[in-house]
Amino acid sequence: MSVHLDPSPRPPRARRQRRGTTVALAALTAVALLGTPAVATAAPAPVAPAPTSSAAPAASSGTTPAAPSPSTPATPSPSTPTAEPGQALKDRKATGALPAPDAPTRVGGLRTLQQGAATQPAGASTPAAAAPAAVAPAGTDLRAVPGTLLGEYVVRGELPSVEAATQATEEALGRRLDTQRLYHRWDENLLGPVATGTVQRSRVPMLSILPRLGNGSVVRWATIASGGADAQIRTHAQQVKQLGPTVYLTLHHEPDIAGTSFGTPAEYVAAWRHYVEVFRAEGVTNVLWTWISTTGALTQPNTDLTAKGFYPGDDVVDRIGSDTYNWFGCRAGSTTGWRSFEQVTAGLRTFAANHGKPAVLAEWGSVEDPAQPDRRAAWMRDAFAYIASWPELEAVAYFDTVGTCDWRLGDGAAAAAYREAAVRPEMRPRPSAWLEASRTQGAGTLAVELSGARSSGALSATGTGITSWTLDLGDGTTRSGTGQPPAGLGHTYGVGTFTPTLRVTDARGLTAVDARTVTVAAPPAVTGIAERNITTTAADLFVWVDTKGVAGTVTFEWRTGTTVVGTATAAATAKNGPQELSTTKPRGLTPGTKYTWTATVTTGAGSASRDDSWMTPGPPTVRDVAPASVGSTSAVLKLRVTPNGVATNAWIEWGTTTTDQRTPTLALGAVEYERGEQQTVSGLKPRTTYRFRVVAENSYGRTVGPVQTFTTKS
Repeated sequence: MSVHLDPSPRPPRARRQRRGTTVALAALTAVALLGTPAVATAAPAPVAPAPTSSAAPAASSGTTPAAPSPSTPATPSPSTPTAEPGQALKDRKATGALPAPDAPTRVGGLRTLQQGAATQPAGASTPAAAAPAAVAPAGTDLRAVPGTLLGEYVVRGELPSVEAATQATEEALGRRLDTQRLYHRWDENLLGPVATGTVQRSRVPMLSILPRLGNGSVVRWATIASGGADAQIRTHAQQVKQLGPTVYLTLHHEPDIAGTSFGTPAEYVAAWRHYVEVFRAEGVTNVLWTWISTTGALTQPNTDLTAKGFYPGDDVVDRIGSDTYNWFGCRAGSTTGWRSFEQVTAGLRTFAANHGKPAVLAEWGSVEDPAQPDRRAAWMRDAFAYIASWPELEAVAYFDTVGTCDWRLGDGAAAAAYREAAVRPEMRPRPSAWLEASRTQGAGTLAVELSGARSSGALSATGTGITSWTLDLGDGTTRSGTGQPPAGLGHTYGVGTFTPTLRVTDARGLTAVDARTVTVAAPPAVTGIAERNITTTAADLFVWVDTKGVAGTVTFEWRTGTTVVGTATAAATAKNGPQELSTTKPRGLTPGTKYTWTATVTTGAGSASRDDSWMTPGPPTVRDVAPASVGSTSAVLKLRVTPNGVATNAWIEWGTTTTDQRTPTLALGAVEYERGEQQTVSGLKPRTTYRFRVVAENSYGRTVGPVQTFTTKS
């Protein structure tokens, strides 16, 4: 299933042409395309009521699996016969975006991709050749020369991201994908990382939007048609504007099996037309409106130009697509016979030709025949041979996953046949830049090896056909050369995020671009430090660190004086902004003792530290010091007491033979440092020796200092 969006206005429906005329026009277009001509874009046209078709097409020999009952929700056909995506298809939710400059081209009132096999309305004039375009994969040049664009629906699997899985797919194919199948629900962000990666790597998004919310509730077609969902449609429009030069966009693919929960065929047509109208009003110009149905709507019978009432009209459709499969009885209700690629796509080919539109296979695949292990491989070879003979087929996107049936290519004979055919010249209708990076993330400074050696020209094998190249390293420096880009371009990046971009030009003067993102993190920082839950023998240590997006380690070390008492470590995640880490290991501490400690965070970009201290609570500490002064009848005595963080009182006991007298009590507070005070004792006898001692007390106990003496003067 698939959904496509087209922000550009739809011109009146062009006249249909017979196949012979189409092929002849395709040949003319192919000649013009060798120079990548520029074509003027028609002014936006208002969306009018859907036109009525009356021409009768030839009969189709293809059959399709039985459709679900009208009450069944619509879903991707290969994965499940209903519209509600199943558990196995949750990876269909993917998003992303990048800015793009070019707008699609209109030829004779239809938006067409400049290609050797493009369908052109009868009477349309051939555009004059112009200088080569800046970028071949722009909206005006999806197919720079005759051929078919290759795409796939890729699931993340065991890899960290869909983009990583897509890169692995391209590695296995030995070539870049031209387009990538994406699925979104109504309220999802279209500018997420999957679509961002797709556009940055110059793959054309083939995007379907299902009018169902993330909570499962349906957005009815009548609501869309009446303007009740315009706010979200405008959000879609603004997001799609950022999805690159061109987007294949579909509103509710396979509506013919969506069921009555969404509405009637007439309501669907009205919803589609209103959706297009809002996009045009928002000034969106990078959409190819791609209407997609099941094969059933196109073949039962194929003389029905309205596709059972679901076709929105030629003035609001740029591409006609279908999801086609060789089911071979893999699910209940599906066709049981083994059907060739030609058979399963017959309805699409006829319907698209009757409407004068290029065709798109938004999903396709075949299951295995357990009785004949090589049968699926032969099916794949025949499929690509037929694709090569179908000039109006603009793009194909294999549905490489498990749905209701297992459509995965895997690693067997069928996969080998698919991959062998995928690199043929007829599957390379545009040049392809392929920028590879040895590393894309690091810290401090990052040495990266960049390679563009596997870039290819149109109709050329991987790693051939490029005549010149330029590599913008993203930090103000560039490199360039003639011939194929080299394999080992070393460059060192400092802290920051960079987008090295490779632009290649082939022998036809066609260009292609690929870009990567290189992120180099800054050194980490300690943003806060604290001690909590302090007792006489334990403490919990807390630290807040910013790893600047690179995983690292935090080390705790606590000491008394210069002696290390203990250490602990904790893992810090790759995150921008403060994160809290702690340790409860400081145990078995000595009461009434000052501890200093250091927290150190270390990542690949460096390290940072911060110190602090705490005092374990306990009885106060008393230090003996000599009197401040002694006279004949009085003396000034000093007190040196450390409360150890607990509210403490202190006084002096004194006398001649015993310390049976005392000074008034002093409140020293709950400080952790030593308090210095002094008290005066008077009424003393001259030439007499007195004894005295300092006494301090808090809730943890009483400390009595040593007995000292002084002698009054005469």
